[in-house]
Amino acid sequence: MQRQTVARSRIGEDRIREAFEYAASGLAITSLDGCFQETNPAYREIVKRSQQELDEESILSITHEADRENCRLHLDRLVSGKVPSFVLEKRYVRPDGDAIWVRNSFSLLKDDSGKPTHIILICNDITERRRAEQMLLEREKLAAVGQLATSIAHEINNPLEAVQNILFLARGSKNLEDAQPFLAQAEGEIQRASEIASHTLQFHKQQAKPAPTNVTVLLESVLSLFKGKLTAAKVALKLEKNDTPELICYPGEIRQVLANLIRNALEAMPDGGRLRVRVRPSTDWRTGSQGVRITVADTGYGMTQETRRRIYDPFFTTKGTQGTGLGLWITAGILAKHSASIHLRSKNTVVASGTAFTLIFPMTGEEGEVLERQELP
Repeated sequence: MQRQTVARSRIGEDRIREAFEYAASGLAITSLDGCFQETNPAYREIVKRSQQELDEESILSITHEADRENCRLHLDRLVSGKVPSFVLEKRYVRPDGDAIWVRNSFSLLKDDSGKPTHIILICNDITERRRAEQMLLEREKLAAVGQLATSIAHEINNPLEAVQNILFLARGSKNLEDAQPFLAQAEGEIQRASEIASHTLQFHKQQAKPAPTNVTVLLESVLSLFKGKLTAAKVALKLEKNDTPELICYPGEIRQVLANLIRNALEAMPDGGRLRVRVRPSTDWRTGSQGVRITVADTGYGMTQETRRRIYDPFFTTKGTQGTGLGLWITAGILAKHSASIHLRSKNTVVASGTAFTLIFPMTGEEGEVLERQELP
């Protein structure tokens, strides 16, 4: 009986070895400090290194320098027992300097007493997927620029028309003193056009690093671009703002998120309605740290259950040929980058309809954390 048990154990080990060697995904076993001990052919093909070369490397040494610290923090949490496993998308650097994107799943191997002994990771090359996503981002950015250009042209045209009319009246004045009130009005309209242009320049301004940002000021700059559309659509705006802590973020990307949510709200109210935008201090329930909560709520059509289920899917749209289906997908990605959560509440009934998005930002977010998307009851 004991001989049969040993034989079965050996057969089991052989099968595990065979599965390890011929798995389609890359597999690697490392020490607790991340030094490679064993890899399968698929993993070696992904990183373009032999086993002998990997014996001199570690998980962190072949990781792109921009992703190294984030990977190290996640590994520390794993080894210390704070998390049982984690999934991380990051870049490896091959010997020829080529950077590739991979999706790694990390977990611990333990001995019979439950003590961690090794790290095991599953690796898949996602470089092509990342490239495709980047192309989609560029496509949506171009579409957003086109929509923004239309809004800006309308917003700037209004004060310019006002200036033209005011100057006509000023020319009819008998003297300079009579013309002064008209000139003052013209000056105010020109200042308004200047502010719109200034907000527009900030909209797509890119920053290399996150910066402290006053969310209320940022939100007001976005709303100023929609002032004309709100009036034309007969949408009443209610802005509620409280003193909020400065948010460490990429301002241009947060503007893009807010503009997308406000634009969607306007399109959901073609016959007029109410738009409520609120910004206030909040607490990130996941960490207990101080943060900022932004709510964008409308009294528009609302969403069906099927729409709510798919709104973050790329290319899903309810706007027909007028929509790209990428806006909320990109919004979700930006929020994930800022470690923010997004909560949706929507009704689509005869009695009441409308949609509210609530965004919760921690004051400082670790790039790469998982975004939580929650539908509120």
